[in-house]
Amino acid sequence: MKNYFLLAFSILFLSLGINAFAKDMSVNDVLKNLTSHANTVGEFVQEKSVIVNGKKRLLKSSGTFIISSKGIVWNTLKPVRSISTITDGQIILTNSDGRRSVLDIPENNDFSSFSASFSSIFKGNMENLNTNFNVVYEDSSSGGWKIFLLPKNENLASFMKKIELEGVNLNGDSRLDSVTLFQQNGEDIKYTLTKQQVKEILSDEEKYYFEAK
Repeated sequence: MKNYFLLAFSILFLSLGINAFAKDMSVNDVLKNLTSHANTVGEFVQEKSVIVNGKKRLLKSSGTFIISSKGIVWNTLKPVRSISTITDGQIILTNSDGRRSVLDIPENNDFSSFSASFSSIFKGNMENLNTNFNVVYEDSSSGGWKIFLLPKNENLASFMKKIELEGVNLNGDSRLDSVTLFQQNGEDIKYTLTKQQVKEILSDEEKYYFEAK
């Protein structure tokens, strides 16, 4: 079940194009902006800290991502090729030799609550988000912003301390640059997003990633 939670964490990520500087935006403005484009593609680096024999080790992976109304695709290229697709109802895993497996996301359990909470970020649904998290928003004079999600739900709080989203506000638009999940066991996961581009239409190959075949 813990793996479900970590995969659901991926649903959070979305990034937008860069324009001129803008400031004095609210968390509602940022969330609205993060829902305004049909598809966004780019590159990512994942840094995962794990504790082995009492010592922290940093594991890195990298590749490309797709954010779509259908869900999200993490196309990991290094160190081992794999593809993870997360939709509202399924997780589609493709290994290095092209074999695929499909996991149905359980209904009416902690994972569903977790997934729905994060989906609300990209639907601009503050009511749903506030049900499960205390939301703290900070911005800076340089246009940067941070959103902290502090879990209210006991099940979520049992394995996570907080989630931190960081980005910039530019000319009335917003871009998400990184998301970090801080876990109760001291193992953290950070995604850094770069080279974001907005696409109105996905290629046939990109659409295939979302097909459970």
